[in-house]
This record gives sequence, structure tokens and C-alpha cells, in this order.
Amino acid sequence: MFMNENINDTILKEVQQLFRQAMGNDVNVDINTEKDMIAEWDSINHLNLIVELESAFDLGLSMEEIEKLHSVRQIVAVIQSKNGNAT
Repeated sequence: MFMNENINDTILKEVQQLFRQAMGNDVNVDINTEKDMIAEWDSINHLNLIVELESAFDLGLSMEEIEKLHSVRQIVAVIQSKNGNAT
């Protein structure tokens, strides 16, 4: 369990950086952040974020998966599951 929490922290830190790259340096997110809480998280920046995530984590996300990513928690969970580190 502790190992999983470390993975979450590592992934979360990287995801936070990718949000800043995709949406601007003023965007700060945590594990509880949802799409409707961030004004910059619009459809264009969502796609920018997906490109950053796919590149950084070597992911291939389907349109269905992309459309379901409405929170940082969901993003971290998908990254973990795709990298074989599901909780």
C-alpha cells in the first residue's frame, strides 16, 4: 500500500507539471481537482493535456478514455492502470 502511495505521489507530481505545461504556469491542481474547478481546463487545453500525458507516460488513450478524464484522480488512475500499477 505504501508503495502504491509513492507511485501516486510520483505520478501526481508529473501530472501537476503537465497541467502547467498544457494550461499555463498559474494552473495548480491536486488529486481532488476536477475539470469544472479550473477555468483553463477547456476543450482545447484538455487536448493539449492529453498530448502531454501520452508523451510523458508513453500512453495510447482511446477517445472514450479521453472523454472520461474529468479529474486529476481519474487521470492518475488511468496512468497507473496503463503502466501496470493499478490500485
